[in-house]
Amino acid sequence: MTELSTLHQTTDLISWSLQALLECLSPNSAPPMAEEPTLPAVAPTPAAPVTLQLQIPHSALPNAYDGAHSGRERFLQSCLIYIHLSRDTFDSDILKIAWVLLYMKTGCASTYALQAFCCSRGVGSFPNWAAFEKDFHAEFFLLDPAKMAALMLHDGKQYRQGKCTLEEYIDSFQALVK
Repeated sequence: MTELSTLHQTTDLISWSLQALLECLSPNSAPPMAEEPTLPAVAPTPAAPVTLQLQIPHSALPNAYDGAHSGRERFLQSCLIYIHLSRDTFDSDILKIAWVLLYMKTGCASTYALQAFCCSRGVGSFPNWAAFEKDFHAEFFLLDPAKMAALMLHDGKQYRQGKCTLEEYIDSFQALVK
């Protein structure tokens, strides 16, 4: 019987603690009491439903960007995701731009960031996020990967197949196909 009464008291204490917690979480509640609570004489009544606001956890901060073409898209996407998930923090385009520039720490990216911070208007030289993103693309993205490949292949003297230049090899291949 003693075990049962101890279990009953423990259950009452847990119920009362949960009730107090729900009252603290409700938006209309007063601040929690500072002193140790005493057990109520009667069992507590069920609490009114409480609406909880869940916060989505932030994504990881972007890695530092060095200006390499291989990591440009991943860097920009991780910055955009973080900014989107933290839109309350980033309430202006200038703040977004400055934050992204802070992660451009090494290589030619650091030179780009330094120029942006040191020019006469600073990061304000970009009128908005779209202008910054356009400038970022112009600086770090290839103009058109297909055109760049064609330009590299245009000078066929650099590329050889055996003793023939690329142009000679292509000409002989086309002659064989016909």
